[in-house]
Amino acid sequence: MCVRLKCGVAHPDEQTLKRCLPKEGDVILIVISVRFALLLKDDFSASIVADGGQRFFVNGRPFRPVRKSEGFFVFTAPPGAAHEDHWDVRIESARYFPRTVHIEASALAPGLPLRTVQMYRKPHSGFSDCQWMETFAPPGLLAVAILPQDPPLELKEFCGDTMRLRGYTAKNLLGRRVCIGKGKRAELFTFTSRLPDGSYGVDHAPVHSHKEGESVYLVACAPGNEAGRCSIPIHADENPLQIRYYDEEAMRWQEI
Repeated sequence: MCVRLKCGVAHPDEQTLKRCLPKEGDVILIVISVRFALLLKDDFSASIVADGGQRFFVNGRPFRPVRKSEGFFVFTAPPGAAHEDHWDVRIESARYFPRTVHIEASALAPGLPLRTVQMYRKPHSGFSDCQWMETFAPPGLLAVAILPQDPPLELKEFCGDTMRLRGYTAKNLLGRRVCIGKGKRAELFTFTSRLPDGSYGVDHAPVHSHKEGESVYLVACAPGNEAGRCSIPIHADENPLQIRYYDEEAMRWQEI
């Protein structure tokens, strides 16, 4: 936090600085520059991670963001700091796997520099709402369990970053991840909002074109560890159709 003083002189001497120092009764303007904010969400339950046990590192340096009551973390910078337009943020947590996310200032929405980060559960860390499926996963890749629905869900249409579904499900899918498409054209989306007409807002517009009637599958995900294993959280009534592997950084599938 810095106090901004206006002296009107490029290189003020001691006397000039004294005149600029605040006096009793003066109003001091404290300027805080918000660079970005992170909202951490449990990838399985879609709930906001609120256990408070996180540590953050920005470009390799420890950082303590401002935690807001709404659950997101605000990352600030003092005025006069060197201009930065990208950051590597590492997030460590007792109950979730570490994550490193790359943030580009140009990719943040003007006036709302918020980024949602999916956090993946560590197995057997006190979660009571799931069971664990042990499987193979190459280190650095995300194991994606494709989950069938009964009755099946299908795509009705895409309109920008809004998805309309065909088929009925009693589940509220807000916050869930889904997969649409086959092979290398398959894409992962997260439902970020539910609209009054029953359609869902998604976290990004599709890269590929998807036709009406394509299958929409819920997915469950977990990162592979150094030993090439992973534990995917699933509900007791879910039986995956298949496991695929996804490179989140490159946003593409890897065939193993």
